[in-house]
This record gives sequence, C-alpha cells and structure tokens, in this order.
Amino acid sequence: MLNPKQQGFTLIEIMVVVFIIATMAGLSFFALNQASDRRYSSQAEDFLVWLEQLSDLAMLEGSAYGVTANAQAFQAVVFYNYAWYEVTMPEPFYFDEDVRLSLIESNESEGRTITQSNNSSNRSSSALLPDIVMHPDGYIEPDANLSLAFDNYSPKFIYHQEESGFSLTIERSL
Repeated sequence: MLNPKQQGFTLIEIMVVVFIIATMAGLSFFALNQASDRRYSSQAEDFLVWLEQLSDLAMLEGSAYGVTANAQAFQAVVFYNYAWYEVTMPEPFYFDEDVRLSLIESNESEGRTITQSNNSSNRSSSALLPDIVMHPDGYIEPDANLSLAFDNYSPKFIYHQEESGFSLTIERSL
C-alpha cells in the first residue's frame, strides 16, 4: 500500500503567505508616502529657520537684511552704504525641487510670485533689490504672508508674521 505523502502546500497556507506579503507591501507604501510628506515639511521648516536667522542678524547687527532669488537659490543681502550687497553668511538657501514663493497681501487670494529667476545673478550689487526685507527693529516687509508651494506637492506652506513683528509662524494649507 502506498502511504499518502503530502506534496506541496495547501490553499490556506498559500493564502496566508499572500496576505502577509500584501500587508507588508501596503505598510511600506504608506511609510514611503509619509517620508515624502516629511521631506517637504522639513524643507519648509528649514526655510523658516533661515528666514528667522536673517531677522535675528538684522536685529543684532542693526542693518537691514533682505532675500533675493537667483537661478539656483534664495540669497541673503545686506543694506550697507546705500546699496544692497550679497553676503556669505548665512549661506544661500537651496530647495531640492522647484518651488514657488509668493507674497500674499491680506486682501488677496493669489500673490506676487517670487521665482528663483527674478533677479539675475550677473547684476551689479547696486542693482540688487530684495523681495523681502528684515528690518533691525524686527519687522518684515512687505507686510504680507509668504506662501511656499512645491511643484510636486499639493499642500502649501504659509508663513505669517506675528503681531509683534518679531517672529514668523508656519501653517500648512491644503
């Protein structure tokens, strides 16, 4: 007599393995999506820190600092001797992807866009005009909200100036 021997796997065993693999794939996809969201949030927070650093430098040194956009990055400039000059500290701020930074007045829904090609990098230092100015008294001009939008990410990041004028806050809008 032949002794029945098990050949292969049962249907239940195969279904359990497929379920485990599908669950792991779903969790990893979810984790990768969250990592992408964190990357954009992290860059927006880093830009906030960079802007606050400029504001602090303006207060500490008693000079007006500004932000210009060139083809590669956002560059800090300082007002000295009736002209704007690029500075080496803090270093220019680079984003990983293309971004749109807009100034939104309180009564507007869309604002004036500050692109990374508004100011050409071959202009003389006397022709540099910043899009955003940080004054030594802590106020930021223009008195508008900044909207930061990434090309491949739908939520925008809105930077608000506090009533006292001494700090910025960030808000994520959908």
